[in-house]
Amino acid sequence: FKNGEALFNEGDKADGLYLIRKGSVMVSRAIGGRDVVLSYVSAGNYVGEMALMRDAPRSATVRAAVPTEAIVLTTSNVTEVLASNTSMRADLDDQYMARLQANEAMASNQKSGNLISFLLQQGVGEATDVLLIDESLCIRCDNCEKACADTHFGTSRLDREAGPTFDNLHVPTSCRHCEHPHCMKDCPPDAIHRSAGGEVYISDACIGCGNCEKNCPYGVIQMAPLAEQRGINSLWAWLLTGVGREPGVSAPKVAVAGKDKGNVVKKAVKCDMCKDLKSGPACVRACPTGAALRISPEKFLDYAGGNR
Repeated sequence: FKNGEALFNEGDKADGLYLIRKGSVMVSRAIGGRDVVLSYVSAGNYVGEMALMRDAPRSATVRAAVPTEAIVLTTSNVTEVLASNTSMRADLDDQYMARLQANEAMASNQKSGNLISFLLQQGVGEATDVLLIDESLCIRCDNCEKACADTHFGTSRLDREAGPTFDNLHVPTSCRHCEHPHCMKDCPPDAIHRSAGGEVYISDACIGCGNCEKNCPYGVIQMAPLAEQRGINSLWAWLLTGVGREPGVSAPKVAVAGKDKGNVVKKAVKCDMCKDLKSGPACVRACPTGAALRISPEKFLDYAGGNR
């Protein structure tokens, strides 16, 4: 299913149970002449059970939030399996009741639905982890950017001010660690990887070609000088970490656009979720008010409902 394409529409006859194999979907219902988003469902889950359980038409429309693949178990097959498997029937009954209550709550709180709709419009349906900032708590101290720069040898991998805002929720420019990263599509040295924890990161094999920067639709990758070429000239940094110029070594010549190339080598950098820090993302830890948080799309509903 293409982005925005309907798996099924409100009022349709139930044709089966949809297992989301890849991508994610948003569930919406027509209320007051407009579509209100009720929920978000990611890969590894299913939709369409409500109409099957009630033997009624579809109560909501389900659309692909991003390019999505689904496996459809036909109504007859599902009915046959449930008839011989009481535990599975009980699980579906429980899921049905939970979703019914959640959908009714969202339908009565359209602001939450609008928030989820906004997030999905920003492409976070592709994400596995998103940095969000609650602007009602943010004091613009930029500690998040400073902590990121301090952790990554002087280059911040996030831009707090950049990015869209809805109500008090701001989506800064920072890597979303996409389920299927665009940046990986054309990396000649195969320098972009996903760790066991899900973090997408760029290894030292990067050759600075800039393909990943061009391919990222969210502008979260930048080309930056190597740490030792960035003009860092701290004796303590050099002694303790090996980063920076040795005492007495001149700074390299920096390129000037349209004039000369200089000799500074730039490589791709992006948020790596501070994967090597046990304490987690430095940007979140450095926020004095708790305005910054990292959240997976599966928890958008809880966040939209005010449950942080």
